[in-house]
Amino acid sequence: MRRNLFKTLITSLFFAVVLLGGYSCSDDDPYYPDDYLTEAQVKKMIEDALRENNQQLEFTQWRIVNISVGFDHWDWNPDAGRYEAIYDLPELSEFIYENGAILGYAFIGQQGVDEVQKLLPYVHTYPITDAGGNITATYTETISFDVQYAPNEKSTVAFFIQASDLFRADEYLDNYNFRLVMIW
Repeated sequence: MRRNLFKTLITSLFFAVVLLGGYSCSDDDPYYPDDYLTEAQVKKMIEDALRENNQQLEFTQWRIVNISVGFDHWDWNPDAGRYEAIYDLPELSEFIYENGAILGYAFIGQQGVDEVQKLLPYVHTYPITDAGGNITATYTETISFDVQYAPNEKSTVAFFIQASDLFRADEYLDNYNFRLVMIW
């Protein structure tokens, strides 16, 4: 019996030494034991992993090009039944054209007063009224654009204004400010 008691005492002492030894190697902070990560540590680990994994990748870039088209710069194209204004766009590279995106915007209204930025194509329906103010008809106007890539910085952007009735009406032409946002 003495032998079993001695064996139990030695075993208990051994486990107490292992437990105390293991506990003495841990942090003194009872709120953050060794196997616990703080939110800041997790964020840093994620940031480091993203930075390491993305070293070879090009991050998203963009370029903004603003173009003003005066009312006297619009050319009538009778075959298409629309007004056109074509401008050089040397900022358009083959990479942007093939792998990126180009968003076009028109600024409608008076700057600083009632101006709004509209995504192209912009479609708006106008009423035609008689002398009494009664709507007798409507027509829809579409403002749009397209881009054409050409090597050696000879790329172009074309802006269009087309009415649903396809008629020419120079008296309604206005100055327009356009914005192109190229993302790649």
